[in-house]
Amino acid sequence: MPSLHSLIAGLGALGLLSLPFHPHPSGSTDRVTPGVVRVESTSHVSITLLDDRSVIQQAVREYDVDLAEGSGFTVTPDGVVVTATGVVQASRDPRIHAANRIFSEYFKVKIPADFSRHTLDDPDLNRRLQACYPPQGQNSTCIATVTTDVTVFPNLDPPLPDGLPAQILTTGASPAAPAVLKVTKGGEKQTLPTVPVGVSLGPSVVALDVISFAGRPSAKQPAKADTAHLDPPGTRTFKQEDRDKLAKLLKNGATGGALIDDDKSEVVGLLAGDSGTPLTITPADEIRTSLVAAGVTPRRGPVDVVYESALASYHNKLYAEAVPVLLQVLNLRPDQAVALDHLKVARAKTGTGEDAGARATASPVAVAKKSSAISPLLWLGGGAAVVIVIAAGAVLALARRRRRRSGVEGGSAAEHAHDPAPDGVASGPAVASWPPAATQVFEAAPYEPPVSPERDVTREAGTAAPAAAAPPAPDPSPPRGQAQLKFCTQCGMRLGPGHRFCGFCGHPADPR
Repeated sequence: MPSLHSLIAGLGALGLLSLPFHPHPSGSTDRVTPGVVRVESTSHVSITLLDDRSVIQQAVREYDVDLAEGSGFTVTPDGVVVTATGVVQASRDPRIHAANRIFSEYFKVKIPADFSRHTLDDPDLNRRLQACYPPQGQNSTCIATVTTDVTVFPNLDPPLPDGLPAQILTTGASPAAPAVLKVTKGGEKQTLPTVPVGVSLGPSVVALDVISFAGRPSAKQPAKADTAHLDPPGTRTFKQEDRDKLAKLLKNGATGGALIDDDKSEVVGLLAGDSGTPLTITPADEIRTSLVAAGVTPRRGPVDVVYESALASYHNKLYAEAVPVLLQVLNLRPDQAVALDHLKVARAKTGTGEDAGARATASPVAVAKKSSAISPLLWLGGGAAVVIVIAAGAVLALARRRRRRSGVEGGSAAEHAHDPAPDGVASGPAVASWPPAATQVFEAAPYEPPVSPERDVTREAGTAAPAAAAPPAPDPSPPRGQAQLKFCTQCGMRLGPGHRFCGFCGHPADPR
């Protein structure tokens, strides 16, 4: 059965679909989607403002500042996650945001609560404000410490409203570099869905699927899949017509999203870029280097193994076979969102015309009906063959009988001169005929042992012949007034006088 991507490619070649001329396999994203996550990072700033105008006073505040949000993917079942560094280490300094807020609150001045440095008309307050901004020095009026909180939201159903807390293991030197995270709660059972990670971005890769979340995963906010194309293949450069679409995706949380090779259905990179970083691809070899630096080896878990076994049946439309395997996946991980969706579809289509397993089961019945339609012809042909065999046997038996009778009657021509010819054969010269009359085959007299002429004569004289006397050999000469009957030595059919070949089987007549 042709695969779905072959059909799509064919329709594209005919101009029926406006798709690129390369395969997009069915289910290529299904291997990855369960392991895609939403990543949100916030900075917790603890800041102390020093006021030394008369008596030294301290004002302490705690602020939570949203840094960034994006996507990522899980690479181990205990919760190691890869995303872009820009998602967990924003270019905006949260200490500036905290300085603006605490200064505005304490000195009762209007300063926007943003990440920009501002100035005040009052020279003394302005000096103090500028000394509150980082970096911190000996004359600083503010002391701030920052901790970054990262939360991972897996693709689960029902969703985790508070997500899973995570710590940063490593980050890169640029916002596009990989960042490696590890959940600190929720991965103890090692049942989190993971993604298959490729070795590198191959030189022949043309199409990539971008998997990301525009918000926290839920039934109303599923993973989003978009296709982009590389030009030339195997590079980090996207086609011009795809760049605007990808830029919009980055604004909606696609930073750090998985890039999937259509052909191999595995992650070969992550998408990165923001207002200060151009759109780019971080390839799989850089991801693996970051994992090595963090002391992590990507691996799949038992949930992934069973799930991929279910996908094999599901995408071959063997829905009845897929149902028990999907149930086994959910037995290991009841909230695996993609398995739940596939189970609903598989159950709805089991036993229907879309179920390839049901069609395969029904096909032997159709074959049996077809064979029964021609069976009467087979019986008719077999019956005809039996009739022909019986008829041939009867003809041979009749021929043998006539041959025996001709030997007996040859001894006394005068005695049998007025008797009718045997079995309706007229006296005089014998005439060959074919096919033999039906009465000659089926109305022949029952077989009787031949009676010798000598025994008949003895019976008429009233004397018994000696029991041990052997009957004389029949006279081979033809009887008087009657032509001798001849039969084919090959098939037993009667031969007419002067026939050189049997009219039935074509065998040469006996020269005798």
